[in-house]
Amino acid sequence: MTASRVVIAIAWELFFMPRIRCFVLCLHLIAIVCATGVGSGIWHRSALAVVYQDGTLAGLKAEVSKARAAMDAKKLEEALEATASSAKRITALAPMASPRDRGELQRLYQQIAGLQELLAIEGADLEPLPDWKELIAKKPDDSNGTPMSKAEGGDAVVFERDIAPWMVDQCGRCHIQKFSGGFSMATLEALRKGAKGGVVLFPGDVVASRIVETIETGDMPRGGGKVAPENLAKLKKWIEQGAKTEGISPQAPLASIVRSSSANRPNGPDMAAGPDKPLQTAAPTGKETVSFARDVAPILTSNCNGCHYAGMRPMGGLAFNNFNQLLRGGDSGAIVTPGKGADSLLVKKLRGMAGQRMPAGGRPALSEDNIRLVTTWIDEGASFDGENKEARLDSVISQAWASKAKHEELMERRVSRAREKWQIVAPKSEPDEEKDDRFHVIGNIGADGAKRLLGAMKNAEKEVKRLFGVRNKESLVKGGVTVFALKQRYDYSEFGTMLENRSLPAEWSGHWRSDVLDAYITIVYDSSEPKILESSLAQQLASLWIGSQEGTPKWFADGAGRQALAQISGVQDARVKAWMNRLPESMKQMENLKRFLDGGLNDEDSATIGFGIVRFMNDGNRKRQYDALVRALAAGTPFDQAMLKNIGPLEGFLQQVLGRK
Repeated sequence: MTASRVVIAIAWELFFMPRIRCFVLCLHLIAIVCATGVGSGIWHRSALAVVYQDGTLAGLKAEVSKARAAMDAKKLEEALEATASSAKRITALAPMASPRDRGELQRLYQQIAGLQELLAIEGADLEPLPDWKELIAKKPDDSNGTPMSKAEGGDAVVFERDIAPWMVDQCGRCHIQKFSGGFSMATLEALRKGAKGGVVLFPGDVVASRIVETIETGDMPRGGGKVAPENLAKLKKWIEQGAKTEGISPQAPLASIVRSSSANRPNGPDMAAGPDKPLQTAAPTGKETVSFARDVAPILTSNCNGCHYAGMRPMGGLAFNNFNQLLRGGDSGAIVTPGKGADSLLVKKLRGMAGQRMPAGGRPALSEDNIRLVTTWIDEGASFDGENKEARLDSVISQAWASKAKHEELMERRVSRAREKWQIVAPKSEPDEEKDDRFHVIGNIGADGAKRLLGAMKNAEKEVKRLFGVRNKESLVKGGVTVFALKQRYDYSEFGTMLENRSLPAEWSGHWRSDVLDAYITIVYDSSEPKILESSLAQQLASLWIGSQEGTPKWFADGAGRQALAQISGVQDARVKAWMNRLPESMKQMENLKRFLDGGLNDEDSATIGFGIVRFMNDGNRKRQYDALVRALAAGTPFDQAMLKNIGPLEGFLQQVLGRK
């Protein structure tokens, strides 16, 4: 190549090409401005309805990946569009995101900011992202809207008075009691999160709010119902005014919002639904002849469901989804008087001695035997023999059953429930299954794969027992463990979406869950690396076992499982290295100790910090204290007590280790 050609080539690359790119980008920006009718910026909220196709965290990840891929390929127009879309998505998602997702969102925020910088170098003029701290500090109420003016305040639509009652009444059967169409309205947080297809409510923008469109077109509510024109008008006005909710907790159930609003309305009942605190009852003595969990709760859930239990609008302001609500009572006051069964309003209602007999609505009266059980329970002090007074009654019943059930009975129930779950995940395919008296493998990995995986689980259990000094020959987990085995990472992701209603972290290929009736591991099956597979199973099994002990926080169980893998595979294992390398970044997400303890970090950061804590506990002489803590848990000592006895007060210990208060 001649010198003149070299000069021309350099001039073309350094001078002409940047201007051509800038010109193309400017044309694209003009096209966007013309298409959206915006005079002062590229994006407008009404355009959001088109751009914001998927308002979920998974959708945001996909859009950022698309922008990065386009940038790498020098497809600047695609990169510009995907980056701008990502910016709008994260601006809408961040204020309403749960604390556990904020770490992941912050990483995506940083990636988007980096893409904006690269595009700016190429000549694009993008609106910069809001400051991250300001973005997450916004309340969901004002994340896309503007503050309400004083003029609006006098004619403001009040959510709990004007919107929530008809939403509960007309939408509750499908979207509060159920999760129809992947959309829940059970709480304000769920309503704002939207459906699988994206956010349906944009404060300040009626046009972009799909919830309005579905009502206007008659698509909702289903079954021939129709929202009254005046209620639709109120909904629109509420959205226009910024969709304010007057300080209501995002986690508050919509049904309870309606009940509370009715009780405190000027023209409503004279008294609230009950005292702020429920009646206090004595702890069980062990001499009771009637158990609340085993005898009384099943009577209430089977005879009072729909009106007072698991109902949308509790009759008479009386809901008893949990024990504390039962003691709190309803519009008529307390219905249980401990020690005085016959005088309690609950018993009088069951006998038809105080107004309408209960159960009402044409249901048959309770048998004399059942009424006698309720009366005797109250006479004996109305004590609670469950684990958590705030737990739903069906959970209390299950816990009571599981505590008395034999290993074989509980495992039979778990096998049945696992098959039901598989039908949700893959309704059109028959699963491959293999089981023994401890493990039940179910998945889509073929019959041979299921057999091999069952063998790997047996080896993993032996390894976990060895690590934790468990010498008995019984199953490590009472009732056995289900292993959902999935052929591909895509199947694993779908499992999280369909069954657990969440996006599983990209770093994961396996996880565990444990509650009263379920104890399962979900894993992507890779037969090419049997040792890696076995150690991963040991990790999840160790976490599940530790996590099933009373009061054990998830971060500790996750940390114990990762420490078990590190002991099996060594600190040079790629997985262990990745966790240790991530620890400093995870620590940055923890502004204070409370956020960590309250579950405010995303799953991966919480587990990584848990791993760091457990590794510290296993260092040198502290290993004996850690082993004693685990033995105490296995013997039935609640976590806080076991921690206090063997290591010290939990918060003081964590402040020392983590350097956070």
